[in-house]
Amino acid sequence: MQNMEKENNNNISGKTRLLQIIDILKKHDIISGINPVKLREICSDLGPTFIKIGQILSNRPDILPKEYLSELSKLRSDVLPMSYQEILDILKEEYDKNLFQIFLSIDRIPLGSASIAQVHKAVLKDGKKVVIKVQRRNIKETMIADIRVLKKALEILKVQKILNNIISFNDVLDELLNTSLEEMNFLTEAEHINEFYSINKEIKYIKVPRVYKSLTTEKVMVMEYIEGPKISSTDKLLELGYDLNEIGNKLADNYIYQAIDVGYFHADPHPDNILIDNGKIAYIDFGMMGRLNNRNKELLKRCIISIFNDDIKEVERTLLIICESKGTINHYRLCNELQLILDKNKTTGIQDINIAKFTEELMNILTTNNITIPHDITMLVRGIVVLEGTLEVVSPNINLMQVFATYAKNYNLKDLVNKEKIAKETGHLISSLGSIIRIPTDIHTFLKSLTRGETKVNIEISDAKDYIDRFEKMIHRIVVCFLDVAFIVGASLMASNGINTNEQKFLFYLYVSIGFIFTIWIFIKMYLDKLNRKK
Repeated sequence: MQNMEKENNNNISGKTRLLQIIDILKKHDIISGINPVKLREICSDLGPTFIKIGQILSNRPDILPKEYLSELSKLRSDVLPMSYQEILDILKEEYDKNLFQIFLSIDRIPLGSASIAQVHKAVLKDGKKVVIKVQRRNIKETMIADIRVLKKALEILKVQKILNNIISFNDVLDELLNTSLEEMNFLTEAEHINEFYSINKEIKYIKVPRVYKSLTTEKVMVMEYIEGPKISSTDKLLELGYDLNEIGNKLADNYIYQAIDVGYFHADPHPDNILIDNGKIAYIDFGMMGRLNNRNKELLKRCIISIFNDDIKEVERTLLIICESKGTINHYRLCNELQLILDKNKTTGIQDINIAKFTEELMNILTTNNITIPHDITMLVRGIVVLEGTLEVVSPNINLMQVFATYAKNYNLKDLVNKEKIAKETGHLISSLGSIIRIPTDIHTFLKSLTRGETKVNIEISDAKDYIDRFEKMIHRIVVCFLDVAFIVGASLMASNGINTNEQKFLFYLYVSIGFIFTIWIFIKMYLDKLNRKK
């Protein structure tokens, strides 16, 4: 079914890729300034790595103005499309037989064009409507070359040395590459679709497209064509008689079911990935999926319930079990900071709490207390933040925090009548009675030790080292910003004084390229500070 890849024709050297980046920046006349459209076009022309960065930034209103967010959001499905002939050429490379022995027709105009693939509507020989998802040519090699160039730039600029103990950019780049490589394997995505179908097959209002396994390869996927408007086409949905609140509530309930009850969830539920078809919510892209193991799933469930029960000790305990410590933890400080965030939200009605801001504050507290959140949890947090943005489009009066509160309340009620729970708690009660009986003996032993001077008391005192480390990190970030400004100012001075020789031109575009890359990484640092990705 699949032809062997011609790796020798597809390899892209770091030097070649750097020259491509410089040419693209020159083409867009970056020296004359930047605007939302130009930034989107630059990311699009630079390819998958920079499109991914643009997609990340499109979800960050705390970093970029609204007009930039709106333009960068187009990178999800409005990337410069491949030509129809190129689509046919790729399909011919993937299939052994003539295309039109398989397809009756293939639409010339794509349904969508994203960073990794392009989608076309088609009709099989038996008359069934399908969509063909075709991976962009050489995308894997281009992204690997991008990562190589970025790592080399970081090495030349000695960024890791400057940012010692703050963040490992190489790890961030590796994670970005690994996540993207998994997304590029359509056989893996087909498995995601089948598993997602299996956990939702009993839910009548959820639809999952059928995959044509015999026509799916690593670079091409064929699946059922689902008609219907996007979930964001609210005017069209109202015209068709849909209740937007019902859609929003069902979407939120199902997402909690996916993540908390099952532990397997769609990690990118933005509006372009969800359609409404004959009264059903249909997911159409499964490149990014998340999974919680049974341990983390149960601990996360317990943590959510503890948050709404205002049980701060249980919140801290479960978070410390789920997460990994990267240094000394001041438990007194951690409890106080967690309590502050819960107390602050008590003064606000649950329906008015912004879950994106709440999770951001919670993750910042963990980060500043030397606690690292596992990748599967950060994926879920990202998914929840994206889902809240989708709900704001569909039904703004639905608050995801309120949905979680309802879930916690219902879970507590179910827990009360759980026979295993009752038996377990009865056992704890009997054990506790035995402990109570031993109290007089324990008090007598304690007093005897006290009179002999044998009692030791351990007191945890907040260490000033935490504050020194935070000050040091701040200084490092200031140094990074100064370096970035130096490259940008250097390029500007060269431009204002005139660029006459080829050497000056090369140096100018090199400065601009490094400055651009450095700026992107400053944005990534801010992004990681907010969502606490693995360091």
